[in-house]
Amino acid sequence: MGEHDTLFRRVFSVPAHAADELRSVLPQALVEAVDLSRLELLSGAFVSDRMDARYADLVFRAPLVAPDEDGQEEFAYIHVQLHVVIEHQSLSDAHMPLRAHEYTLGLWRQMLREEPTRKTLPPIITLVVHHGPGGWRAPRTLHEMVDGLERAPALRPYVPNVELLIDDLSSVDDAALRARPLAAVPKVAVWLLRDGRQVEALLARIPVWKDLLQDVFTDDPAVGRAFVRYISVLSTERTFDEIRRAILEHVAAAEAPLASIAEQLKQEGRQEGRQEGRQEGRQEGALLTLRQVLRTQLEQRFGALGAAIEARIDTATHEELQRAVGRVMVASDAVSVFASH
Repeated sequence: MGEHDTLFRRVFSVPAHAADELRSVLPQALVEAVDLSRLELLSGAFVSDRMDARYADLVFRAPLVAPDEDGQEEFAYIHVQLHVVIEHQSLSDAHMPLRAHEYTLGLWRQMLREEPTRKTLPPIITLVVHHGPGGWRAPRTLHEMVDGLERAPALRPYVPNVELLIDDLSSVDDAALRARPLAAVPKVAVWLLRDGRQVEALLARIPVWKDLLQDVFTDDPAVGRAFVRYISVLSTERTFDEIRRAILEHVAAAEAPLASIAEQLKQEGRQEGRQEGRQEGRQEGALLTLRQVLRTQLEQRFGALGAAIEARIDTATHEELQRAVGRVMVASDAVSVFASH
């Protein structure tokens, strides 16, 4: 799992943050038809036709609603759950519509395996959050990948199609991002994803985002530390001290979390100014972030963690942590995510 994926999952696996993202990009008619306050994180795992395990990044569901019969403004729930697959892409993927189609089929088949008597299937849509340079340049529909449909449009009704909903962060400016109905944490996260490939530009925009950074560091210092880790890991030219000074110049609330990170880096033996030290620091930063992601997911799924699980997380290797993160949503308990098979 790369640094961008780690940040994305760290923030948007929280249903409230994912709901805000959906309110920002879904058509208004669909926002009004879904109760996003009841958005629920599901397992993204399913078994393919080849009987191997597949995983979508994040899968949620929420109930559709309909106006009461008496015409009042309150809404009544109907027995349909909209499922939403949210995929993170740091680069355009020419096969993304086909992947989305595979996710839809895989999740539907998984439902039919679990409920053999089911006669209907829930709607599933795919949102792609993209922040690659130059914007999304790949197909947005499955029909764009199929030859012959332009010359023989009569084929279209008989060929399966999927249309992606693309949140192309690279084309959204600061004002538009700040205007989104997002809380401080996900709003800062989408800014970091948008500018994370250009750390100089990111640091230059701190004055624009300083009020929201102040809110994050004040209300959720752990997330603030994860954000600074993300910036630090991506930076190959700036030392951590330079990044720290750039942030503290505008965000006073970051002082304690930044001091904590500096002490961690010191203990890890990171040698600033040397390429070897920078590489080691980036790896250690990614490892700490991955541990935090796993802790958050385990707590959301199973509740408070015991000392044994905490110790297991602290001693796990990068590969073990990656496997564990992939198993959280399909595991029966916290211990089983560390199973060797």
